[in-house]
Amino acid sequence: MTETDPTAPAPPSRKKLLLGTGAAVAIAAVCLVVFVLPAEYGIDPTGAGAALGLTQLSEGGTENIYLKRGQARTNVLFPLEASGEQDRIVLNDLFAEKGVTLPAGAQLQSDRFQIELLPYEGIELKYVLDTGAPMWFSWYADGPVNVDMHSHPFAGGTEATESFVIADLRNQTAVYVAPFNGIHGWYWQNRTLEPVKLLLDASGAFTGSKIFDQTGEHDREFVSPFAVEPAEAAAPPAE
Repeated sequence: MTETDPTAPAPPSRKKLLLGTGAAVAIAAVCLVVFVLPAEYGIDPTGAGAALGLTQLSEGGTENIYLKRGQARTNVLFPLEASGEQDRIVLNDLFAEKGVTLPAGAQLQSDRFQIELLPYEGIELKYVLDTGAPMWFSWYADGPVNVDMHSHPFAGGTEATESFVIADLRNQTAVYVAPFNGIHGWYWQNRTLEPVKLLLDASGAFTGSKIFDQTGEHDREFVSPFAVEPAEAAAPPAE
């Protein structure tokens, strides 16, 4: 006769299995409605997608008025090969190569920004640039991010936004020349289920920087690229 091991755990009851399955289905449904539909398709029945900034990039694969405005401009964005932080001599040569000159009295600043984006988290970083002010930048993420590089003038506000790139990317390097006096930068969103680390280096004639997140708009201080420990930064792209 087979004896029952009194130390063996009892199998879960049918009721517990049903409850567990139901909870998993409910969680998946909430994720679909709150995160996936707003981010991927712009469908936001609860309004939570807009509050979390998930709907901002839902039109990334289709033409929109902001992208049409930005791409109609010339001599604004000059794509480059990926590279690390540049010194000022190289920057001046690079600007001259693109036919870009610093406005009178403008001073070059350098900045480093890094962040780890959780699944479906987004962040917006902007620099304050006057008309004609140049900026070199290079950013890299260790996973794919959906990015909207855009700007809007102080006179006209967000209704006058212009987008220059809306795409799924891992990195972007370019020289950018501000077409107007305003704030200029990127909205990045991690649309995967794994955290993504992102690192940006920028140098240019910017006079300020702002962060936009779920809690609102915040001024930020410039961070010297040399003040960040290498171990904290996302790895550069492989050559």
